[in-house]
Amino acid sequence: MTEPTTGETGQAGSGPVMTSAVRRLISVVMEAHARMAAFMPEPVVETTPTVLAGPNAAELRLRPDVERVLGRAPRPFAEWARRNVEAFR
Repeated sequence: MTEPTTGETGQAGSGPVMTSAVRRLISVVMEAHARMAAFMPEPVVETTPTVLAGPNAAELRLRPDVERVLGRAPRPFAEWARRNVEAFR
């Protein structure tokens, strides 16, 4: 029986394999780090990619502001999309 191939190894028993896309991503991240370091303090350079990657759990949490401003409970985006899909066809 053949040993399974995984995303981590790429081939059975061959150890870690980096695709060209992964190598390119690493290169882009390293280049961005070097460019930001030219004008930003190191703590800012280190945290900026995390901030740009997307919201954290606290930022995703619903707050009472939505209901206070809209006068109704917040609804999921999927619900809005279902109600408005015809406007985009």
